Amino acid sequence: MNCASRIVPQLRDRGGRLALLTERDGALTFREFGELAASAQALARDAGLAAGDSALVLARPGPRLFASVLGLIGIGVTVVFVEPWMPMRDVEHVVKLAAPRAFFGSTLAQLWGVRVRAVRDVERWINTRKVGRKRPVAPYAIEEMDGERAAIVAFTSGTTGRPKGIVRTHRYLWDMHDIVGGFINAGAGDGPDLCLFPNIALLQLGTGRGAVLVPDDWTARGIRRLDALAALSHPETLTCGPAFLLELLRNAARTPVLPSLKSVHVGGALTDRWIFERAFERWPDAKWTHVYGGTEAEPVSHGDARECVRASREHGLFQTLNVGFPIPEIRTRFTPEGLWVSGRNVAPEYLGAVEENRRTKHVDEDGRLWHCMGDRIESDDEGWWLNGRASEPAGDFALEQRLYARLETSKCFIHRDEKGAPWLYGEGIGAKIRALGVSLEREFPEITGLREIRIVRDRRHRARIDRARSLGRRVSSAA
Repeated sequence: MNCASRIVPQLRDRGGRLALLTERDGALTFREFGELAASAQALARDAGLAAGDSALVLARPGPRLFASVLGLIGIGVTVVFVEPWMPMRDVEHVVKLAAPRAFFGSTLAQLWGVRVRAVRDVERWINTRKVGRKRPVAPYAIEEMDGERAAIVAFTSGTTGRPKGIVRTHRYLWDMHDIVGGFINAGAGDGPDLCLFPNIALLQLGTGRGAVLVPDDWTARGIRRLDALAALSHPETLTCGPAFLLELLRNAARTPVLPSLKSVHVGGALTDRWIFERAFERWPDAKWTHVYGGTEAEPVSHGDARECVRASREHGLFQTLNVGFPIPEIRTRFTPEGLWVSGRNVAPEYLGAVEENRRTKHVDEDGRLWHCMGDRIESDDEGWWLNGRASEPAGDFALEQRLYARLETSKCFIHRDEKGAPWLYGEGIGAKIRALGVSLEREFPEITGLREIRIVRDRRHRARIDRARSLGRRVSSAA
């Protein structure tokens, strides 16, 4: 087994079809992509890499990054990813733990690597600019691998701030291809998928549909450039998060914004209802899917987004907390620690995170691995409902939902001080309260007071509030 073998039929049968389209690099056919991947393999072999080795890879999403990843995986080399914004001490720790024999990086990535001693100590450095310049002497190759061998290890600080290595074995990625590709591409034609997430773009290369990568720039100018890309490629599906969907809506009056979309998949269980409702009006003929999952288990549940929004609206919720129904491939357990899931799309134990494995992973008496999502989930005839993080008071989450509905914004949250008193933290909340004539003291007597901060979003998808970083951006206090 080798998960990279998924692309081999596409290289053989769809050579002239679009494989990848990016703003920086233009269009690439499957034939051209195969040549790039073979070039990456030639560079790896020249560096002495062989099956069983690992290589640190860091570059902006694009043809050379994807060709490096699939080239390395194809010959049995484990690809190691590190979030470059992690604290240096954490980068040092995880690079030593992964012990890569080579560093495939862009020029910018290599400048970053110079600052990290553990990266400087990596035996061989290969600039990804050489991918494509090195003429391969052999076509793209596949090495047979044990399915339990790691294909990718991605080190991330996640939501806890502690580094952990998320392991994707060849078998896991093979199964993910079946599960995620199945529901994203159900009913889709041959047009490419417009991808915000690089992992979905990699998956679509294996399906033969190909991918159009969303540019990093989400400004009005960036959205116009995205429409120009779409006019060349006619993407039929979009896979994104709520933050990107909101940017599309903000620019809808100034640009055509993807008129060819047939279906949209939005991941994120805390999407404001109004974002979905405006999107339904903008693309009334598209099929909308609301997806719930996590980095270690994707997806866990999904549903018709219109039904999820309707149910949430009827319950008086400002956010879309109805997350549909569990996928058939997943097993579930509801516990005080949160939802536990098991299935083919649940990632193995973390690398280098003993405490995190003890807390969130479990192997049952039948040998099945379970992962704790950490979310409090409730179930009824309308599907699953998110009810906050299991580690936080359920009452605080319910209070936040009441506040969102009354203040008509989710740009705030509850945080308890050292004495356990709940404070409302938010950006521009004081002005909202005055404009709406809200009396916190009378309507929300549970709240100690208001503290104005600048809201900081998560770095990956720019949607979820990063509460820890936001708490460090305090502006003022108000009673």
